[in-house]
Amino acid sequence: MNRYSISLAALGLLAGCVTAPPPSPTADNPASPSAPEAAVHPFGNPLAADNLTKKTREILAQAGKQQDQPWPSPIPEQHQMDQMPGMKMP
Repeated sequence: MNRYSISLAALGLLAGCVTAPPPSPTADNPASPSAPEAAVHPFGNPLAADNLTKKTREILAQAGKQQDQPWPSPIPEQHQMDQMPGMKMP
């Protein structure tokens, strides 16, 4: 008995949904046939470099130029050697 009542309740709910008419779309609804067409925006080149990419390339190019220059090896000065125990040279 209980099984039949649940089935009848579910069938009644589904039948109520079928008989309800769908709401008609208004003119501002995109699904409406009388809705205006969307504005067409021209797209730029998506593969073109933007300002951030250009700035990054400039920074990397400068860093590459600095790496090409030979750097002198740092030689510790005498007063630095005196401040660090165990680092005194004979």
